[in-house]
Amino acid sequence: MLKLTVLLLTLLGIAKTGWTREKFTIQVNDGNAFGAILKADPFTKINDGYYYFGTESLNWYEAYEKCRELDAELVTFETDQEFDAVTDFLTTNGSQQMYWTSGNDLGKTGTHRWFTSGQRISSLRWARNQPDNAGQKEHCIHLGYIYANSKKFELNDRPCSEDGNSLFKYICEAPGLETISIVVWK
Repeated sequence: MLKLTVLLLTLLGIAKTGWTREKFTIQVNDGNAFGAILKADPFTKINDGYYYFGTESLNWYEAYEKCRELDAELVTFETDQEFDAVTDFLTTNGSQQMYWTSGNDLGKTGTHRWFTSGQRISSLRWARNQPDNAGQKEHCIHLGYIYANSKKFELNDRPCSEDGNSLFKYICEAPGLETISIVVWK
């Protein structure tokens, strides 16, 4: 989509200024380089990230598909600070729901990785005695108030599908933001 937008803007710039390349410059920057006011719907900006909080209760695979429909991925927490920022947002908004993340050990049982990056999960936010692969069928990671006496969001492993107790809401994370600027000289 980004490449198509750049191509369209380039063609419009060429048509407006003539065919001389010296009359315009295109610059692509990571992030919001110029502090532009951006409309992020349906995503919510939390610190430097953009997140969508799905309201349907789905299995892990369906949740992943829903995120892909938004050109996003199930959330990957690169740091515990990112986890804390997202869970603070949920807590502030009164949520104590369960939410799927991209974490799983589908590639190798016992080796938990973020699906979107392939990085090992190094978080210290696991619930007590988790992950435990109970019944040898828990391979997907969610966050929530895991135990009846839990006082905060934590990570836990659950069956990815085919389990009525593993239908959760989900958090999608939008890809990194890029801004494109085109300078045209008259």
